[in-house]
Amino acid sequence: MIFYFQLKTNMSKPLLNNLNGNRRGLFKHFLDSFSGNPRIAWYPSGGEDFRALMYLNTEFSRLEPSKGEEPAAPDLFLYTDYFPWTFSRFLKTPILYQDERTTIEIMDMERLPNLNLPLHEELVHFPEGGDFNDQALFMLVRVQSSVLGEFVRPVLYVFAENETFYAEKMRRFRAQISHIIHVRYGGGYGGGGNSAGAWLLHVLKDLRCELFITDGHHHWQNGDDFALTLCPEIPREANVELKCIRQINGRRWSEHGDVSWNLVG
Repeated sequence: MIFYFQLKTNMSKPLLNNLNGNRRGLFKHFLDSFSGNPRIAWYPSGGEDFRALMYLNTEFSRLEPSKGEEPAAPDLFLYTDYFPWTFSRFLKTPILYQDERTTIEIMDMERLPNLNLPLHEELVHFPEGGDFNDQALFMLVRVQSSVLGEFVRPVLYVFAENETFYAEKMRRFRAQISHIIHVRYGGGYGGGGNSAGAWLLHVLKDLRCELFITDGHHHWQNGDDFALTLCPEIPREANVELKCIRQINGRRWSEHGDVSWNLVG
């Protein structure tokens, strides 16, 4: 079996340029720093979980080697979440997370043009959205970890439905996404939505995904059916092979089952 990361060249700039619009600020400076295309890790329904920045880090890979060749780390983390929770303190302070071993904080941030994407009652519990509805933010996020050291990662946070963002943005601009993270995906928990993210398995090849990180909850829900209606180009069969190269106990990430790193073939 030959896996995609050995074959494909990433082409992410058209999508990112569209999201930047005519802005000439922090995000444009980031995009201009690449002569090619940034490798993107997409975390749909990421919420306030920034563990991905640590678990997709070269130092973590060194400390916990994979069982086989692991794709290169991403250059950009893309979060999508419609985020209806008005009681959250998310982005009301630069500190995104802090405990005795880890501090994750925003160093700089830029608001990008609005997305003009709808919310669908077939997908979300609160179609009126939340305080950040339809916004996109680019952030430079610093991680200080007693285990992994200190590093800065660029994060693009899009406040939109995962399924609609895929259909209206990713597929439209033929985006290529090197990593996809499926951990505690919506599925109706706490107002998240009506999809469990099983539909993601059907678009791994379309996005040229190299590494699929998942907690294994791939049960089909009504929202997954609607994703196929929203974007009829999504294949009705997943037709992918996943090869596990690393697994960690769910207590270390989401308390929602063991999380595995899988090459996509």
